[in-house]
Amino acid sequence: MMIDLHTHILTGVDDGPNTIEDSLEMCRIAYRDGIRTIVATPHTLNGLYQNDRPSILTKVQELNSVISKQLSASISTSDTRHPTSGMPSSELPNTQSEIRNSKSEILILPGADVHLNEQTIPQLDGGKVTTIGDRGKCLLLEFPFGGIPYGAEDVLHELISRGIIPIISHPERNMEVQLNLKRYYAMIRMGCLGQVTAMSLTGGFGPKARHLAEKLLSIGIVHIIASDAHSTDGRPPVLSPAVRSAGKIVGEKEALRMVNDYPQAILEGQRPNVPEPG
Repeated sequence: MMIDLHTHILTGVDDGPNTIEDSLEMCRIAYRDGIRTIVATPHTLNGLYQNDRPSILTKVQELNSVISKQLSASISTSDTRHPTSGMPSSELPNTQSEIRNSKSEILILPGADVHLNEQTIPQLDGGKVTTIGDRGKCLLLEFPFGGIPYGAEDVLHELISRGIIPIISHPERNMEVQLNLKRYYAMIRMGCLGQVTAMSLTGGFGPKARHLAEKLLSIGIVHIIASDAHSTDGRPPVLSPAVRSAGKIVGEKEALRMVNDYPQAILEGQRPNVPEPG
């Protein structure tokens, strides 16, 4: 069963779904793709959305409650076709054809897509920033798309010194990383992990992002495949096509680890045993 470590699935908190019905439909799409655990990671500290820890925890609890009451009755076990490719779910990795029970179809866990800036550490110290799974061990961080902020390494080093693993989201979509891998590569050597967007691997973000995503995989400096889902259509919570694409580069077993074993270790507050970068 797959784990989606980066999603914008909470209602009305950022540029994700506007209604609870949309959130539930995203859960149905994820379920049909073989995803059983979803980390809700709304934008935080990016100048548009604050989304502090108490509000995220409340929203996650509300969505889990709605899922337990409504989703089990609405997910059809006969609906076994992939939401975008039409492929039978029996051909997808880690997909079950039966609902396990009324309270465990999809589990939503708290997190945040935290904009790295000078406020990241102070906000974390103030208990306002949500770590992955709210365990205080791993923090999903995004850079501005135009580049890597000045002094980013200082923030990352401080987090690592505190025993917190920084996970850098979608580096393949960052313009500076696209032009020069040196700073990002050094961050991975420092102890950070990298998360590639599923749609980048399937061409949804254009040829530059796809080419770089494939390169990052080939040299072992991204470790997690996540959907970064925002919607039911344009950016849905789907991982399987990207896993198949990644499998052609790193092998099927390693690609599956990137949506299962490595995210699971992160949810348990541990550093996954990822390969050394090439």
